[in-house]
Amino acid sequence: YSFTYSITAANGCTNSTTVVVTVEDAPESGNALTPVEICEENIASNSPFDLFTLLDGTQDTNGIWYVGTDTSGSTTANSIDLTGFTDGSYNYTYSVPAIGTCTDIDVTVQIIILPQPNTGIPSSPTYCENDLAANSPLDLFGELTGEDSGGTWNDDDTTGILTGSDVDLTALTIGSYSFTYSITAANGCTNSTTVVVTVED
Repeated sequence: YSFTYSITAANGCTNSTTVVVTVEDAPESGNALTPVEICEENIASNSPFDLFTLLDGTQDTNGIWYVGTDTSGSTTANSIDLTGFTDGSYNYTYSVPAIGTCTDIDVTVQIIILPQPNTGIPSSPTYCENDLAANSPLDLFGELTGEDSGGTWNDDDTTGILTGSDVDLTALTIGSYSFTYSITAANGCTNSTTVVVTVED
């Protein structure tokens, strides 16, 4: 674009000078969207994860992704394998090459892996048929180790003998029966653990 400055002096003489403003094409690294939150139990279903989905779509696609909040980390593909991730925050920075003398700022996006609640490690109690009365009711919480509170028990086989966490063993016959403890945490993540009660002859 040309802009010309002109003067006509008192003696009638004139002169002019032109200033040329040039606008060059500039690279575009896009704009970061809100960090994505993924529950631990959903890692597999969200992997591989495309980092470009965390940008607003205005970016050039010839840039490079780096691990971390700047370009000092190792490079990575835009498709990320999440399966080895644990709960925490993971940052990735996108940088596009200059066009001529024009550059753009690097953009950092974030993936947040939310922790699952802990529904405990189960034991698998086994009872002889003639010992059921002596061990009834069975408190299922006694068959879990390390569980968080606040969950609910489900009678998976719809035996009708579960009240809260207590199982009326006297109503069971020979066989195996499953009872599942489930929690939905405040962050929306879920987990469950199943206790199998076996009655033998």
